Amino acid sequence: MTAAPARLDAAVIGAGPAGMTAAIYLARLNRRVVVIDSGHSRALLIPLSRNHPAFPEGIEGRELSRRMKTQLQNLGIEIVQEAVALVERDDDSGFIVALKDRAMRVKNIIVATGVEDQLPPITEAVDLTRSGHLRLCPICDGYEIAGRSAVVIGATERAASEALFLEAFTGRITIATLGERLDVKDATLARLNEHGVSIRCETLVHCSPSGDGTVDLTMKASAALEGVVLYSALGIHPRSQLAEQLGAELEQDKRIKVDAHQATQIPGLYAAGDVVTGLNQLGVSMAQGEIAAVAVHNRLRQLQEN
Repeated sequence: MTAAPARLDAAVIGAGPAGMTAAIYLARLNRRVVVIDSGHSRALLIPLSRNHPAFPEGIEGRELSRRMKTQLQNLGIEIVQEAVALVERDDDSGFIVALKDRAMRVKNIIVATGVEDQLPPITEAVDLTRSGHLRLCPICDGYEIAGRSAVVIGATERAASEALFLEAFTGRITIATLGERLDVKDATLARLNEHGVSIRCETLVHCSPSGDGTVDLTMKASAALEGVVLYSALGIHPRSQLAEQLGAELEQDKRIKVDAHQATQIPGLYAAGDVVTGLNQLGVSMAQGEIAAVAVHNRLRQLQEN
């Protein structure tokens, strides 16, 4: 009879900044950990992060990921390049993580699966995001607008909020609804008018990159918007399904609800990064990964003492 495989201390699901940071800390705490990477980290879309501390010239998301994976490999951490098919609790107060061709028994899980951006209906939107012509985070790169014209794609309160947020960086802001009706409260519309935010409700015919990270937008039966900094404010889809399978409580925005130690209400189940409600920033994700890793380590100590 084949013996059951040894139970790992933890599985980190997701190889973005939060997940890889958690794995680095766990390995350095002498814990047996595996990282499961589906290859869809949101950080891979970052053309150049200029607000991440210690990188005065900025750093590309792909380069940051490469450096962190090298750090994992130097610590001997296994990285499984695969998506998780199923997670479930087993009979021994742990979890089973099912992959395509094998299953793992683990004592703890850190979910760091992130979110998926809802990109606008623009040809090659992903490539435009990677090149910096379509932006998703004014906190990250609003500083670089430097007074140029900015266009926010969206037709909801989210788009209005982002447009007003951009006032710190430029006084020339337009909301482009791409043919949708602007669906905001009267008070919000009044604020937009008060702050001089233009509203364009025409459909988009074409988006083409222009100089210095800007784009030209050809609008139907109307004047083009040329040389503008383009933001999408269409929202995100949290990748919280695995945690939900295990019975974890979700927030109203479908992200995973955690406590101050990144723990869900399910013993041994933690979450970190953008899949948790909060500020979607590299430094925040990494800090949450650190907190989750130490919490897992301390839980394992407590289990050993009992």
